[in-house]
Amino acid sequence: MARKDNLKFNIDISQDLYEWADPKKLKKARSKAVEAAGVVWADETKELTQVENHIDTSLYINSIGYVTNFPDTNKSGQGSRQATQADVIHELEESPDTTTLRIGSAVSYADDLEKRFALMNRGLDKAKPRMEQVSDYQVKKALGLL
Repeated sequence: MARKDNLKFNIDISQDLYEWADPKKLKKARSKAVEAAGVVWADETKELTQVENHIDTSLYINSIGYVTNFPDTNKSGQGSRQATQADVIHELEESPDTTTLRIGSAVSYADDLEKRFALMNRGLDKAKPRMEQVSDYQVKKALGLL
């Protein structure tokens, strides 16, 4: 069973914008902002994992947040299994005033890697400035402010 840490990144939208914007567009903007921030977080974690060479296969890297195809880094010289959607944690939940995205990897050794190297934690720390930028852009784009 995959461990569920509560690492959080909040996207706040001003009260003035809430009062001005079309509620449907605002919900779409919030969802797009959260999705974009999640991709950045996943990308930074994938890069951190690859650069630090923590694993023997690319399966973990390719399964964080969404499926990618980083080349095999298997030190044994044998190919590794390709990541599938079943290996990915990407759960988007919507409520009237909140959008929550849970991301991570569901591969069997993901918990051990996180406990030992805090990859998702450090990926979030590294990604925060870019997450803010992409979130801001997505909100403006969805609301027609660009």
